[in-house]
Amino acid sequence: MKRFTSLGVFFLWVSVAGALQLLLTSGASGPGEDGPALGRACVPDLMTLVLVAAVGRLDRRDVVTLALVTAAARAAYTAAPPFAVVSGCLVAALIADTLRRFADLDRAWLRSCAAGSGALAIGTWLLVVDLVRGSQARVTGGLSFGQASDRDFALVVLTATVTALVAPLVWPALHRLPGLRRLERRAF
Repeated sequence: MKRFTSLGVFFLWVSVAGALQLLLTSGASGPGEDGPALGRACVPDLMTLVLVAAVGRLDRRDVVTLALVTAAARAAYTAAPPFAVVSGCLVAALIADTLRRFADLDRAWLRSCAAGSGALAIGTWLLVVDLVRGSQARVTGGLSFGQASDRDFALVVLTATVTALVAPLVWPALHRLPGLRRLERRAF
């Protein structure tokens, strides 16, 4: 029961990060015609940061569980299909776990790499899913990838870069989130 409660608290922290990210995104703007999209792309992916911080802190057996809980919280903040959100969160968690196998995620450059790679993976995956679901695929009746512009992918890369730059700054706070101590498994 204690682990279930701690997973509920983790869900709460991911939801708070999502609400903060949504608040920052709604207030973001930039210069020119493409300014609002550029401003939104400059907001870090806070939900991925919480996921990567939890993967770095908790046991490897919990990676899939953390990804599923993150996906459940993230699904409330996106119009993407739930399966796409689940698979994107799984990829982000597995990237962080893979990096953790080789070195400790307490190093600042590894935090940045894990958070940026996770944000890039989720953003790119959701962009591909959006293109597949786009109007061109519906009009033709077939499965086509539509017209992806370099600008769309550049916005995803910008978000991943901002996430990577913010990761070392917010990592100490995310690494010590209250309520997650019961999820830590102690070795004998």
